Amino acid sequence: MKALYNIHKEGWWVKVSPLARKEPECWVASVYKRGKFSWITEECSEFSCPEDAYTWGWNRVYVLSDKKVIAHAD
Repeated sequence: MKALYNIHKEGWWVKVSPLARKEPECWVASVYKRGKFSWITEECSEFSCPEDAYTWGWNRVYVLSDKKVIAHAD
């Protein structure tokens, strides 16, 4: 949770949720950037498991932010 708090302070958020279909199982990852009035979706992608989705999300925040804002180690 500390890693989520750290990226939130920097204006980023990663959301992973299951896609509403049974087979094949699919997870959607979204990377958000805080805008002036609301959160803006920067990128989205689909994955076969939530672990891959979170890894992609953390990596995208790292690349999009142009600096290391997190040290994700759960």
